[in-house]
Amino acid sequence: MKFNHAVMLPVFIVFPGINLLYAQDSTQSCKVKLEDLAGTYTGECKKGFANGKGEARGFHHYTGSFKMGLPDGKGVYNYSDSMYYSGKFLEGIKEGKGEMHYLRNAMTDSIIKGYWSGDEYRGDQYITYKFDGQAKFDMYEFTPSAESGNMVTIEISTTSGAPDGTAVNFRAGSGYVLTLSDLVSTNGNRIQKISYFTSTNKSSTTYEITKFPISLYAILSNGQSVNIELYKAATWKIWLYVNK
Repeated sequence: MKFNHAVMLPVFIVFPGINLLYAQDSTQSCKVKLEDLAGTYTGECKKGFANGKGEARGFHHYTGSFKMGLPDGKGVYNYSDSMYYSGKFLEGIKEGKGEMHYLRNAMTDSIIKGYWSGDEYRGDQYITYKFDGQAKFDMYEFTPSAESGNMVTIEISTTSGAPDGTAVNFRAGSGYVLTLSDLVSTNGNRIQKISYFTSTNKSSTTYEITKFPISLYAILSNGQSVNIELYKAATWKIWLYVNK
């Protein structure tokens, strides 16, 4: 009698639409950086961190977009059974348009709508900074980058001055010169000067910021000072101008 011997080989079936790199329950391999969300995570991962669409459950509960382990983009953050925020996040904190919901039994829910920056409610306009030196300058501009960052560049310009000492008003003197003498943090966040640049009519100083929001106290070369609060984590460009 003759027998046929068949060799059984494993069969792998690949279903379209399923990315094998993403674990459905990736608690161990996909880290969420916020302590209040640390527990279980289901969703997309990148380099060991929650990244993309996902859901995290810890002391709090969040469903939405993540970036490198932090809520970033649109999402819903549940603080409790009766309180949640729906809106935009940046690096784990509320940043942009959103709604804070307070659910109340047998009563109409209380909802605060508007804009947040630096994790705090700013009202019905998107306000990312505060500046008390309007009267000391003829013009000024505060420009944050759309994406996240940790740099602040302050440029000071004048009409007739030259921070490098060059005479630019066609006279013997160098005109009116105004520069930034010092910049300190008043809320405990560390800052470090990275670069300083001078040219005809302007000076520019760049600082690295460890954490936002940050409160800054700027001392000018004419003895005056201004207070600056930057709420949004960004690469900031601040331009201050004196027509003198």
